[in-house]
Amino acid sequence: MTFKVGELVIMQNASYYTEWNGALGVIVSPLAPRTSMDLLSMRYRTSPSYRVKVLASEGIVVDARPHQLRRLRGPDEPVATTRRALRPVAGEAS
Repeated sequence: MTFKVGELVIMQNASYYTEWNGALGVIVSPLAPRTSMDLLSMRYRTSPSYRVKVLASEGIVVDARPHQLRRLRGPDEPVATTRRALRPVAGEAS
């Protein structure tokens, strides 16, 4: 799955900034090999990633690998999961 510059995405699978899982972001640079600091091991590593501006209160730009991004679902796209109606338990008041 590839993303275009300017595309809105949902952040996921964060390895360090876990509070941004589910946050909205915008792609600011295309997929390319980038060297960045792995904040868990404190070592530099090069891997294909996108530059993404996280649209949160901090609003910083991060390197995100493709598995850390998810497309926004459009209003006419079906939901991938099926919802199940909750049924009241016998004897409970509604």
